[in-house]
Amino acid sequence: MSAASTSLQMAQIYDYCLTIAPEVQCELRWTVIRVTFTLARYVPFIGVAMTTYAAVANWSKFKSCSTYNSVSNGK
Repeated sequence: MSAASTSLQMAQIYDYCLTIAPEVQCELRWTVIRVTFTLARYVPFIGVAMTTYAAVANWSKFKSCSTYNSVSNGK
């Protein structure tokens, strides 16, 4: 992973941390747009968690480091 990629991911995590409180406190009614926005914003965390779990659970099968892509594809 390059330094630029890592810094972009950290900036995105920082943005999530800054905006989570206003999103939770928002008292607007739930519309299709708000549900779509919420799913698009937070579902990637589930994917990252599942991929990380797969990497950790399959660590003993790999003799060397492997990329997330190879772990998530079962290679």
